[in-house]
Amino acid sequence: MVLAAVGKNGTGKDFFLEYIAKKYDLPMVSIGDIVRELATNDGLELTRDNLHKTSQKYMGLYGQTFFPEQIVKKIKDSGAPVFLVSGIRPLSDVQYLKESFGKDFILVDIVISDDDVRYSRMIARGSARDGKSVEMLKEMDADEEKIFHTSETEKLADYTIKNDGGVEDFYSAIDAFYAGLTK
Repeated sequence: MVLAAVGKNGTGKDFFLEYIAKKYDLPMVSIGDIVRELATNDGLELTRDNLHKTSQKYMGLYGQTFFPEQIVKKIKDSGAPVFLVSGIRPLSDVQYLKESFGKDFILVDIVISDDDVRYSRMIARGSARDGKSVEMLKEMDADEEKIFHTSETEKLADYTIKNDGGVEDFYSAIDAFYAGLTK
């Protein structure tokens, strides 16, 4: 099984996957790690804008499926029966992973209904790449939508988990989801 998450910035996608990876001792790979490595190799500062430009550059050079191809290779080389994937953005990522793994690929959409809550959680994580206001967050959402068409990707999700409550509520939702998935 290959489990991936999609959603807007700051919804808890990585938190969701990292929690499962740690609790169940599962391997995880991130498209973002590959993008950051390539941006660093290109001598770029790791800003959200530079990471978007790096993604566009490599997809332009090697095709829309460049990043999922790297992910599929890592997963298949690992031989692990369950693998987690972070950083899903464009529709082509999901399509390629679904073609590669069929019904064993599961996509979860992580949602926070309130942009103010999402923004406060982003600020709390202290990442330099996050915006300085809710308005900037909305601009980043619009930029990602323009580049990656993430709303279309979210429509392909097999499951949706809301992250509107506290961390313990999210843990409970993740545990219930994963228990149901592995039965």
